[in-house]
Amino acid sequence: MKKHFNISFSLIFISFFLSGQTSSFYSNSNVNLNEFNSNNFTFLNKKYNISSNKKMASFSSFSEKEFFFSHLYGLGLHIKYANKLNFVLNTEIYAGDFENINRQYIDSLSIFPGFGPSKNMNQLYFTYQYNRNIEFDFGKGKHFIGSGYHSLLLSKNNSPYTYFKISTKFGKIQYYNLFTTFINHDMIDYGRKKHATIHYLDIAFNNYISLGFFEAILWQSKSINSNKGFEFAYMNPIIFYRPVEFSMQSNKGNALMGLNFNLLLNQNKDANIYSQLLIDDVNISRRKDQDANYSSGFFQNKIAYQIGAKTKLNDKIKILIEYNHVQPYTYGHRTVLQNYSHMNEALAHPLGANFKEVISVLKFNYNLIKLNLKFFRTEVGLDSISSHFGQNIFLSDFDASTGGQYSYGNFNGQGVLTTIYSIQPELIYSINNIDLFSSIFYRFKKSSNFSSEDLCFSFGFRTFPFQIHRDY
Repeated sequence: MKKHFNISFSLIFISFFLSGQTSSFYSNSNVNLNEFNSNNFTFLNKKYNISSNKKMASFSSFSEKEFFFSHLYGLGLHIKYANKLNFVLNTEIYAGDFENINRQYIDSLSIFPGFGPSKNMNQLYFTYQYNRNIEFDFGKGKHFIGSGYHSLLLSKNNSPYTYFKISTKFGKIQYYNLFTTFINHDMIDYGRKKHATIHYLDIAFNNYISLGFFEAILWQSKSINSNKGFEFAYMNPIIFYRPVEFSMQSNKGNALMGLNFNLLLNQNKDANIYSQLLIDDVNISRRKDQDANYSSGFFQNKIAYQIGAKTKLNDKIKILIEYNHVQPYTYGHRTVLQNYSHMNEALAHPLGANFKEVISVLKFNYNLIKLNLKFFRTEVGLDSISSHFGQNIFLSDFDASTGGQYSYGNFNGQGVLTTIYSIQPELIYSINNIDLFSSIFYRFKKSSNFSSEDLCFSFGFRTFPFQIHRDY
């Protein structure tokens, strides 16, 4: 965030000593360990616990003109020693073809969605429980902050990255320090790597209300003029980073701040209202332009917000409704190397910025049969030739379309307004930890310049959750 929005959050840490319990920071070490509940192999003694499971997925997809056959296989390994040290390995290898929707994405970004530059994905990490309050986590994986379908703070739709995490819990308070290294995949010379430090303080005021405070800063490790590497001053686990930067008189990185709110309405039904607020830049002194034609919309005022609700109607039906709104140029930066991304994929929402959407998810479970239904309605402002209207976070946000750094009059959906409808029903029959599934993916895109329609049918089996199609 620019110096125009230099607000101290010191008072937040007074709240650090309140009591509460939350769970909105999810790491792969937490998520993937659940896969071993139905493992294929287990070895136990007084100190060691070794578990493994096989991962397999095989499916066929076909549209009006194309037919594809693909399979994915992998291995999960979990070694636990003395209830303190965990070693986790998850490896997945994708083989076969991609249907047209995923192929367009791969061709545009030169990466495989969620995997990276190759069809192989490896996640490897160690966790060490230092005591009942502190845990260390180091390796290569993904993280997610939030309670919704998407996260506007930190999501896991990108490929794995190297990280070191400290989790601190006192009573019912949870505090996380995450130190990472991200890669700019298309940068082959200088500035290929960038580093990030992320703080997340989660406070529950009672059994129903929780509030999380998020902060992240990214900086490139190398530029034409300097080679900074990892600046260890950013490893300070308590204070916010802008005071650190000013004390170092360093070049400013890309800073983001945010809030994550969760309200539990009914514990028996898991009924939640959740919300997020992300502030990338707010330039209060330049909200308005001297030109009377533009009373607001300065392009450096970059925010995003989310509001959603989810509940369990009974033992068989779960529903989720979510609204996401991201202003133009959010997550971008004047220096492209410092945008909020990894391996050519956004670290927050996969659409980048300059959009608003409504998501509906229905899950029905009856004995061995499951029915999942997802519906998306999205309005996004795309770029036209030689223009930057704020959707592409991989362009400098100083290339604003109406006048560079003095650009006013910006609004959500500017540019080539494109409406996207996506419907994804899926039918599953589970037997012996194997899902036999059949799914349909339908997407309709329309703007003033073009319209397109995609329809794809898929069927196959899998032994672990795996999403075939992208949502957009």
